[in-house]
Amino acid sequence: MKKSKKKETRFVRFSRRLLIFSFFIFVLGIVALNSYESTLNINCQNLEKEIATIESDIDGLDIKQLELAALPRIESIAEKKGYTYKPNASTAAVKGVTRE
Repeated sequence: MKKSKKKETRFVRFSRRLLIFSFFIFVLGIVALNSYESTLNINCQNLEKEIATIESDIDGLDIKQLELAALPRIESIAEKKGYTYKPNASTAAVKGVTRE
């Protein structure tokens, strides 16, 4: 028994080729976008690590600044250079507040 073959029209052949081509382009696009997304995620993680490192360095420098600006340290350096520290006896007056 012979199966009767119907001749396909040019439109059907073109449509089938276009469908297959579109499917491959779609798959390649998804793969490319996923790889690009993972690359961006890796870059973001590296930047976040770098930011965390810099923030911890800044915190350490803030602590060091507080240590260097401490009054006992300033007094000791002043004494080594021949200066003396005498606290001022300054007072503050506030108007409109009754004294208790």
